[in-house]
Amino acid sequence: MKTAVDMNDPRIKRLVLAVALPAVAGLAASAGHHAINAIFLGALGPDVLAGISLVMPLFLLVAAAGQGLGIGLATLLARYLGEGDLKAASSVATTALAATIPLGIALSILIYLGLPDFVGALGASGNLLAPGLDYGRLLAFGLTLGLLQAICDFIAIAEGNSRFSMIVLIASFALNAVLDPIFIFLFKFGASGAALATIVSSIAALACYVAYFLRRWGTVSVTGGAIRWQLLWPIARIGLPAAATSIVTGLGFLVLMREAAVHGGDTGVAATAIAIRLMTLGQLPLFGFCLGAQSVVSHAFGAGDAERLKAAIRFMLAVTLPVALLYSALLFLAAEPIARLFTDSPDVIGEAATWLRFLFPIFPLAAFQSVLLVMLQSRGRAGLSALVGLAPQGYLLIPLLLMLPLWMGFAGVAAAAATAAILAAILGAFVGWREWLAILPADAPGRLAGQSTLHS
Repeated sequence: MKTAVDMNDPRIKRLVLAVALPAVAGLAASAGHHAINAIFLGALGPDVLAGISLVMPLFLLVAAAGQGLGIGLATLLARYLGEGDLKAASSVATTALAATIPLGIALSILIYLGLPDFVGALGASGNLLAPGLDYGRLLAFGLTLGLLQAICDFIAIAEGNSRFSMIVLIASFALNAVLDPIFIFLFKFGASGAALATIVSSIAALACYVAYFLRRWGTVSVTGGAIRWQLLWPIARIGLPAAATSIVTGLGFLVLMREAAVHGGDTGVAATAIAIRLMTLGQLPLFGFCLGAQSVVSHAFGAGDAERLKAAIRFMLAVTLPVALLYSALLFLAAEPIARLFTDSPDVIGEAATWLRFLFPIFPLAAFQSVLLVMLQSRGRAGLSALVGLAPQGYLLIPLLLMLPLWMGFAGVAAAAATAAILAAILGAFVGWREWLAILPADAPGRLAGQSTLHS
């Protein structure tokens, strides 16, 4: 049962849509699950939603490791497939899966032991501390399962099987959404029920991938590929900027939640939690589109086809920017009604509405940045990828978070995020234009400017 698309299809728009839209559907389901999960938790009270949101920056830091490993392996795997080296591509997939298990176990232990100190350091009140610990400690047990599922998703998408990844993601998140109210309300597990539902859905998703690999529905073989630990360096070299971006994003959200608690109290934390969930709802589908399209861009890079690479980038921008702008307009115009979906507290609704209106410029600028990062990562431009990726949630956001709330109060927390996105877009436009000009035209066949050796 071969489900992969032809990565050499000359119809570039059709190919990008065929690979990217299933990834969009999968991550849109993930984003929808996060939103539904927040609605269920919000029904337990704004304190529960806020408490759980306090621990989420820590899990963002953990997810950074999986994202970096996944993007590195997906880019390298797609390059090898573009060169026609199936044996090397299989070794990349097998090595990444083997490395995920000890990584996940180590991170699980660290989080379980360090979670109380972490939540306490954020200045949470006693009302927020208990649900955060209940949720976070149980979820820590499922970290390895979640990381393995993410790596399997990256492998399937990189080899052109984003449709299978979409089916698995939608099914697992649907299961999670069904189990949430059962565990939270029927079994009365409270916040722990949401974590348990996530663990069960990860187990179900991994069962699907066991069948996928054993029945050879994909192109690469994780059972026949040799583990080559030396491949971790080229994987890391590509994935570290993405991992660093996610790590800094986690740190940025940590500072953001801390400032929300300082300047807005429990109400501010709950409002910020709602805003972050809606940011996720808008950004994950865009990230999914870029993630799926990245396999096309990386394949074109591996094949040395500059015009194909440029055509894919142009089409990605033409799709993501208008969609992001529409979502921004929706949040701006319907801020209060949307906030009411998560809570009935007038104070939280008012603060959340302020947040949502400040998000207006963030989504289209984030869409541009996501496309730019795909171009940089696919061409092996690790340093520039880090420079661009770390800007909006890192070295630009954190100083603004420490300054603007001192002048603007709680509104300064949201204003800092919007200002950082604008400044990061200006930087990205400069970097992107230089890199675009550096891609050699089609009259230099087989070569792209800045192309590096693909084999270790």
